[in-house]
Amino acid sequence: MSQWEVLSDYAEESGAVELEVECGWKSGNWDKVRNLCTNPSVGASLELGDYRAKMNEVFLAIVDGKLNEVENIHAQTAQLCLQQWQLLPDITSGGNSHRQLLESFHQLVELRESGQIMVETSRHSSNQTTPDLKNLLKAWRHRLPNEYDPIATWDEIFIWRNHMFSAIHTNFSWLDPESLATLHDKPWTAIRATEIARMQNRKEMSQISLNNLKEGAMDVGDAFTKLREQILVYEDGNVEEQTGGMNIINTTNLSFFNSSQKGELFRLKGKFSTLLGGRSKANQMFCRAIQVCPSYSNAWASWGELCSSIGYELEQKSKAEAADEKTKEASAATAKKSGQYLAQGMGCYLEAVHWNTQELDGLVLPNVLWMLSREESPDGVLCQTFDSRTIGLPSWIWLPWLSQLLTSLCRVEGEVVKDILSGIVSSHPQAVYFMLRAFYLERRDIERTRESSSGSSSQQQPQSPSVRHAEELMSTLRRAHPTLWSSLEVILEELIVRFRPSLEEELLATIAALTERVETQLEQQLLNGGDEPPNAVASFQKTLNRVSIKFFHSTSDSESISKDDRSKKASQFRRRYKSTFERDFRTASTKKDATGDKKKSEDGSGDSEPPLTLSELHAHLKKWSRTLDRQISMAPSHFPLQQASPQLSFFSSDSPDLWPGTCDATYPGPKPSRLVGENDDASSTSLTSAEVRQAESLAANAAQLVAAAAAREGLAGHAGGGTAAVEIPGQYAPYRATALDSKPRPELHTKLTRFHPVVETLRRKNQVNRRLGLIGNDGRTHKFLLQFAIPYWTRSDERTAQLNYVCSALMKKDPMAARKNLTTQPTAVTAIAQRLRMAADDTSNHSLEGIYSDYCEQIGRDHEAASNYSYQEVLRVLGEAQQQSDTPEDDGKEPGDKEQKAEAEKEKQAAKKKMEKTTKLAVYQKICQSFVESDVLLRSTRTCLGTPERSYYFRQAFARSIAFNSLMQYAFAVVDRSPERFIFNTRTGQMVSSDFRLGYSNQGFLEPAALPFRMSRNLQELLGPLLLQGLFVPSMGVAAAALDARKDILPSLLCLLLRDDIVHWYISKSSARSDSKTRDLERQLMDRVQKNTSLTKRRLAECVPTVDDESKEKEGTDGATSKQKSGLIDERTRELLKTSMDPEKLCMMPNSYQPWL
Repeated sequence: MSQWEVLSDYAEESGAVELEVECGWKSGNWDKVRNLCTNPSVGASLELGDYRAKMNEVFLAIVDGKLNEVENIHAQTAQLCLQQWQLLPDITSGGNSHRQLLESFHQLVELRESGQIMVETSRHSSNQTTPDLKNLLKAWRHRLPNEYDPIATWDEIFIWRNHMFSAIHTNFSWLDPESLATLHDKPWTAIRATEIARMQNRKEMSQISLNNLKEGAMDVGDAFTKLREQILVYEDGNVEEQTGGMNIINTTNLSFFNSSQKGELFRLKGKFSTLLGGRSKANQMFCRAIQVCPSYSNAWASWGELCSSIGYELEQKSKAEAADEKTKEASAATAKKSGQYLAQGMGCYLEAVHWNTQELDGLVLPNVLWMLSREESPDGVLCQTFDSRTIGLPSWIWLPWLSQLLTSLCRVEGEVVKDILSGIVSSHPQAVYFMLRAFYLERRDIERTRESSSGSSSQQQPQSPSVRHAEELMSTLRRAHPTLWSSLEVILEELIVRFRPSLEEELLATIAALTERVETQLEQQLLNGGDEPPNAVASFQKTLNRVSIKFFHSTSDSESISKDDRSKKASQFRRRYKSTFERDFRTASTKKDATGDKKKSEDGSGDSEPPLTLSELHAHLKKWSRTLDRQISMAPSHFPLQQASPQLSFFSSDSPDLWPGTCDATYPGPKPSRLVGENDDASSTSLTSAEVRQAESLAANAAQLVAAAAAREGLAGHAGGGTAAVEIPGQYAPYRATALDSKPRPELHTKLTRFHPVVETLRRKNQVNRRLGLIGNDGRTHKFLLQFAIPYWTRSDERTAQLNYVCSALMKKDPMAARKNLTTQPTAVTAIAQRLRMAADDTSNHSLEGIYSDYCEQIGRDHEAASNYSYQEVLRVLGEAQQQSDTPEDDGKEPGDKEQKAEAEKEKQAAKKKMEKTTKLAVYQKICQSFVESDVLLRSTRTCLGTPERSYYFRQAFARSIAFNSLMQYAFAVVDRSPERFIFNTRTGQMVSSDFRLGYSNQGFLEPAALPFRMSRNLQELLGPLLLQGLFVPSMGVAAAALDARKDILPSLLCLLLRDDIVHWYISKSSARSDSKTRDLERQLMDRVQKNTSLTKRRLAECVPTVDDESKEKEGTDGATSKQKSGLIDERTRELLKTSMDPEKLCMMPNSYQPWL
């Protein structure tokens, strides 16, 4: 790059005429270009329709001054380009087949304008006048390639512009330097090329571009940008280079620059001081930058980064001092100093957001929220800083972090966070309503449980802060948006009551989970000698007793007075299944017995009947699974909405045409008219008592306030907001990745007009979901799945959406990731009730399990045949091996000491593991040969997509998407990637990111899975070796590099997400906790959060492509050499891919993973 003379010599020696022509025009050797254009090979290219060869003629016509021919040759070249365009496939997202032609179209536009420039310059130079080229130069500044486009694309555009600027300089050499500088943009072009090269980590080319920029007259802004680029070139260098950058700043005369430019130079000085170890001086420089330009957001952000890093270091120091008895007294002073630095950093971050909400809001707010969680007192310095610095900030910047703001209501910072949420409730009610409502109901139920367990009334026990804050926010929303609140409550009530899963579906999901646990226990039993664990059956029996109580002895169902449809179905369910369930599983026949009657045995069964064995229990569970599955399969695949919910079927809303600002809370509405009771005629109320008049006055006033609020919502034709119209859920951040860059516009959001008249029923493994269609005013039907899920799953999916939201933003800012079109789209998840949610879906979404089930149905095969064969065959082989090992063998040896016995036991366990691995590998290979084909997924996608072009582009998009998804699986130790949870979109190729559960050990640490990510046989066949090695591996490394490069925000973001996840995971495993107990739990888990964060960061860093400077061979102790590294920069990623594809690792996965698929 930029060494065209050297490349020209190589092209001349190798006989590459096309390359030689390119080097000739880029280096300005036009005589050589003229000679080469007469070459027979160039003529042959023209006859074949090569538009690049024709474009060389346009270059020569402009340079030679044949301006009359430029238009004709330009038209011929454009025609050749259009002919090539017609031969290309359709444009798709992420496709590169059109990129080269689009760049040629860009160049053709500039060649035509260059011809016009030459006409103007020749005419004005002959008349000794000056042309007006300002509009054209301004257009050239704005018409540029993308920042992530290859540097060669930028270089080609800028080289031609420099040729034009040189021609202008030659024609108007008689002008003075200041006037001549207004006719060309050569300095800005060179500086912009330097900036792009630096952003793409091309330091050598950046320095070459700076060196080619000759000294001369230039604008002050260009001079400053040049100086800034000269300094930034040394930022990532060694100490000597960083010292050189500092010297450039110190020797710069600042008198020529404005306040923001001076602030940037002081910021750079502070940054280089930090890199050189001078934090005290850096603190002074950042302070100086703020004094010079208080509105410079970058200076605030850099200062906040410095203060927060010092605060975290002092916090660790304080903990170390507190652990040592000698320095225990000094730890309090260190902790206080740490809090002060953190508060200063928080204030700097919030000021940065205040002055620049478009760029910094989504990046620094996780740091602010993580620092706020360190507060231990409502009156602490962090809460005070947060309260004072958030005044005046727009409420929409907090929308991506609503989950964290709501959980903060349980902590000491709840009072200051409530003010932020109040602003969101007023300005963007539909962004917070569903999440706030679910949070309020959850905390209210916990409060009621606590009151009932303590035996005290609500008057005797104070209300918890979280419930009080949530109730106040709900009241604020109800008062500010009464019409919207009423509409949403009606819709949610219908969804909760009418679309609850049936009892058969709930019982089937429970039975399936128990079956999986029992199968795992049976395998462990055979490996441990065939003896049942003493408490295994008792544990399962207690679980079955609780299941019996829930489904057959529930007080809420059996004692219900109302005879609604749900109660009738519950009665029919009990009559059909109760006696059989209790007989098969020997559960207690009454609720009292099930909860601990002394006449029952310990495992819950009667004394007259022996307890069930694991094998018998497994047989009964499989029988019930088949029975319930058969019953559920009889239900129709779709049914009318009117049958389930007449009220939703009659729902209709005509969304008004809204203009910008109509949904803003500050938009003026009609003022309430005179209130009733003010200056009323005495005669009209002479017959009414004073109490009645006062009651009428209060009622009228309330009606007037409600009418005024409704008018502000845009009802009855009044001027005001459009917030009364119900929106389609999932249109706010973090579910919309584009919302990071701008303020949300509710007036442009899709509004709900009516519900689709048909409801679909979907089966995914043992879960049955209803798919509801919401028809928007955009004419589209937006599909949503009504899913039965525990609160932890919903909260986990909310955090997954936040993670994808930030990762997508970071990858857009990274040149390499953006060039590969790496992106991820969060899945909108809306909490309707504590155990019911609505997840965005698409008719093009397909799961790996669903595709295989459809394939088995087509060929008449049982889709569970492979799983059943695997389970039965493994049990059979292990059982036979166990019987052989139990045969007594007298070897005539006396028993040895304890060490010998331990060694023998160790060898025995190793032999068992080897036998298990050998057995499962043989079964896995048998299934791959006889049961499951490896091209099921490939054939299904080809049939679905139709044309080979669509199939090719789908595979490319799918390879990029699964690369990022696999990186997240490995970094966060995601364990459950079973086929029913492996969902992707056949239209876009994007992976669906829901059901992203982290794998924890019993101690709360992230537990790495046996496989880094899922890459089973059908996925390997779909991608093929070319996409696996050529696109999947590089995309995974580029995504890891894009995330790992942002060390300023990644640690706080990971800590924030992992803290909330592990807390909700612990709560889901135990009883609900009050606010104080939740805070205590967070403090206890903080060490685990730090270790989990370190593991995640380390795993991300492992996948970053790195150049190994060490020797590939290392001398061993015996003088021999052994290879240590393969020399590949993405060696670690390739190792992970190899491990995920290893049959010996795949065969050890549980049957629910279906590794053969």
